[in-house]
Amino acid sequence: MKTSAYIIAKNVEEHIKPCIESLNFADEILVIDDFSSDKTAQIAQELGAKVISHNFENFGSQRNFALTQASNDWIICLDSDERISPELKQEILEQIKDIPKADIFLAPRKTKFINKWIKHSGWYPDYRHPILFDKTKARYKEQLVHEDIDYKGGKKAYFKGDILHYSYDSIKQFIQKSDQYSSLSARQMFERGKKFKLYNLIINPINMFLKMFIFKRGFLDGLTGLILALLYSSFYTLMKYIKLWEIQVKK
Repeated sequence: MKTSAYIIAKNVEEHIKPCIESLNFADEILVIDDFSSDKTAQIAQELGAKVISHNFENFGSQRNFALTQASNDWIICLDSDERISPELKQEILEQIKDIPKADIFLAPRKTKFINKWIKHSGWYPDYRHPILFDKTKARYKEQLVHEDIDYKGGKKAYFKGDILHYSYDSIKQFIQKSDQYSSLSARQMFERGKKFKLYNLIINPINMFLKMFIFKRGFLDGLTGLILALLYSSFYTLMKYIKLWEIQVKK
């Protein structure tokens, strides 16, 4: 069973090499690059990946574009700051050596935050996106952020091996990414008719902190779990609603 792997990329020269190397078993590797100004495209080409430049509109449409460029029906999806663990690689190889037992396979994603692999806090296991799927049975919803996928009735199965997510190396990087994603989330809420309310600035951040640190047992992640819950609730969640307010008053 032949596979096509795709990676969505923009200015990720520090991540693209290990990401591609973890996909070395795929028959085709595509890098959908949003006109990077660093060496992302050059490094990818040197490693044998096919680089396709394409303007980013939203995550859903960028992913659907990747599906149209893939030569094979079976797709492996990986973000540039993710790697396939050795255990997950073996599970994928076992499925694609013959007819897979399902149409869509999901795997737990484990995220490293600064110095620690987060095992609680609502971040693990994270089955947000399929890692392996038949593109004739699935299509992404064209959302700005947190894009879902329509399975079209396909049969789902789960792998045990982890997707390793190296997303946040520093507090500065967390703030930069949160700034980007909170802007996209605010736009998406506005386009869906969500109205800003004053309690969003108080209740929502508190609820997010309690959810992550208490109910999702973030306290078991130690001091790192506390810092993560504080940052996610007080910065990302708060900024998302402040930006929704900004969009409304400007409109």
